[in-house]
Amino acid sequence: MPFFRSSRMLDKLRTLFGVLMLVVLSAVESVSATVSHAYHDILPADTLRVSLVTCDPGPDIYQIFGHTAVRVQRSGNNAFDLVFNYGTFSFTDDFVWKFTKGETDYMLAVYDFKHFIIDYVMRGSTVYEQELNLTHSQREQLFANLLVNARPENRAYRYNFLFDNCATRPRDMVEGVLRSEAEQVVYDDPDNLYTFREIVRHFGANYSWLTFGIDMAMGCDFDRTATWREHMFIPLYLKDAYDNASIVTEHNRADRDLVRETIVLHRADGVPLMPPTPWYITPMACALLLLMLTIVMTWIDMRRRSVSRWFDTIIGLLTFVSGLIIYFLVFFSQHPATTINLNALWLTPLAIVPTVMQYVPKAVAVVRWYHIVNMLLLALFLILIVCGVQCVDNAVWPLIAVVALRSYNFVYCSKDKLKK
Repeated sequence: MPFFRSSRMLDKLRTLFGVLMLVVLSAVESVSATVSHAYHDILPADTLRVSLVTCDPGPDIYQIFGHTAVRVQRSGNNAFDLVFNYGTFSFTDDFVWKFTKGETDYMLAVYDFKHFIIDYVMRGSTVYEQELNLTHSQREQLFANLLVNARPENRAYRYNFLFDNCATRPRDMVEGVLRSEAEQVVYDDPDNLYTFREIVRHFGANYSWLTFGIDMAMGCDFDRTATWREHMFIPLYLKDAYDNASIVTEHNRADRDLVRETIVLHRADGVPLMPPTPWYITPMACALLLLMLTIVMTWIDMRRRSVSRWFDTIIGLLTFVSGLIIYFLVFFSQHPATTINLNALWLTPLAIVPTVMQYVPKAVAVVRWYHIVNMLLLALFLILIVCGVQCVDNAVWPLIAVVALRSYNFVYCSKDKLKK
């Protein structure tokens, strides 16, 4: 009986303990629910993470300068991971024409980050992420500004390769948010700064025809030494600038680093660039080949004291077409650094005049005077280049010699015809 009574008492104690546990657990669950509800009220702010994503260059021409985007993440019940990409465009039928005129519109696209990074993983580019050291309100404001910028009526912008592109847009958005709270970004300028032409040549070193075309199209302003801020049109330079940048107050007091943490999202083996252009098809090789052919033709013509008009027609048409492009960029294009271009001195649409009129017997004097003026312009071009007014691709020198030789050849061989 005592054992039975003690057993019944133990059962009662167990029941009482169970009831107490249920009460405690219910209370804990109620408190937990209250805390969780309060936490979710502040969750969108405290878990928002904003970072700058930089991708290494790729093999295609439009990828050789790398890429920049903004990543915005939020955890919790309404979690998301978005990328804001200012480097998208619509390839319409008139894209090439608009791009030549400098009137290309790019757009801000917003989509899941996983769809963004997979492209760079597949092509083998290293992807860096720099988490921005912004306050809660600054992160929220930047996110809100990006969403406003992504609206259909706001997302398009006039692309400018040097001053308004996928790298400068995120930089300007970050700086704008900081200015709204009386703060600013201070960048640590490096010791060595480069001209725009040197920067482009560096990233396009393996693409000799691309750099040759850019060198021909860009004028004197392209040889100006860019400020460190102007270097940031290149994504990798923007990344370097952010690594050493700080946020200061309106009193110029150093407050904190701009970047809280830098991580590598994907590490690739090297940079997936195309191999260099084979030497035998580079612009220099082609220019030297044309020069050798010109020397031979000029030697033959001067011995016969006659002009190989078919050969001058080829040279004249090449000069005419190249001149059309140069003069269009000078007078009609909105591209920066194309307005003052010394290449317009020797590449001119007027080259069509001697090309056509050399077949007219009575126009010998006119064509001869054209070539005399042309040689004077070539001399002026050489003087200005030697004086450092504008840099040119090395392949230009053989081409200058080609044009000069054919002009001299016509002046020399046409003396006898004028005497008659």
